[in-house]
Amino acid sequence: MPTCDVSIIALGRDFSNARLQRIMRSLKDQQISYEVFTKRGGRIYRVIAAWIVPWRAKGKVLFTPDPESAIALSYIARLRRKKWAVDVREDYKLLIEDRAWAKGSKKVIASVMADWAVSASASADLTITVDDWVKPLTAKNRIVVHNAPDARFLPEPAEIEAKPRAIYVGDVRQSRGLFSMLRAIEMTDLWTLDIIGNVAPQDQSKLDQWRKNSSAASRVRFHGNLSPKDSWLFAKGAWVGLALLNPTPAFKRAWPTKIGEYIACGLPVIATDLPRIAEVILKDPRPGALVETLNEEVIAMQTAGILNSWAENPDEYGEVRTRTLLNVESWRSAASYDRIAREISGLIDQVR
Repeated sequence: MPTCDVSIIALGRDFSNARLQRIMRSLKDQQISYEVFTKRGGRIYRVIAAWIVPWRAKGKVLFTPDPESAIALSYIARLRRKKWAVDVREDYKLLIEDRAWAKGSKKVIASVMADWAVSASASADLTITVDDWVKPLTAKNRIVVHNAPDARFLPEPAEIEAKPRAIYVGDVRQSRGLFSMLRAIEMTDLWTLDIIGNVAPQDQSKLDQWRKNSSAASRVRFHGNLSPKDSWLFAKGAWVGLALLNPTPAFKRAWPTKIGEYIACGLPVIATDLPRIAEVILKDPRPGALVETLNEEVIAMQTAGILNSWAENPDEYGEVRTRTLLNVESWRSAASYDRIAREISGLIDQVR
């Protein structure tokens, strides 16, 4: 059976997932061959496929960003005498608190699976975590690779368009500020908004009602899930990037990559005042503005106030834009995904 260097088993991710694309680009740059198994169904599919797909994988190293696949690989990789690596992108237990379906017995089962996934991830030949505090804190071979902008996917800062336009790139759901953004646009007259990313199924019905009833619906464009490079083309000419995350347990400690990506594209950021975000936005030269996370209406009102002020006062916006541009270079050189490729290359060498 023909082999490749790495089998990427990403059953919970679309092929266009940003971090997955960055890792694949780094593998390609280091001439590491790979095959990819990505999302085709829902949660039940992922659980079943996690135990089937690894037996079909041709790679010398098996790599996954999925908790379900990490559990399966902790057994199957050993049986197949393969090296394996896992990319732990979130605190699984905290993430459950952000999911509308996680109630009652479903939440109990999900919590047990999260603990199992963390334990399995610690046994991998390479355990990558997205932050210092993300579990497993101890593992056989643990490295931390923070989310950071990858300039290979981002356009250079461009002249802003004549009419003010905001963008949002990422997972589209209520907890990530979907309805706060829409409400904010309703409270402005001049602004348009481009939203790039898939809408969470549980929010689709409420969104459909908003699009049907809101006078601002024509000023908000939904583009669905695009590749990272295509997604960030919408930054060219835009005025602002939005990141209105709600203060969920997971987001309070999170660092959204989009903050750095907005800045790397020259876009001032309007974001909620969560601790990790505030560290960047309040640091001189300040590349944006913060709004309070008291509730969705306050988030929307304060965001709309900033948008209206920037549209009506070119000098005020120009000052923020100038400060943002001073941050661009540092954020365009922040990516560290090549380290993942180097570590995986080391595992491949152990197999040869």
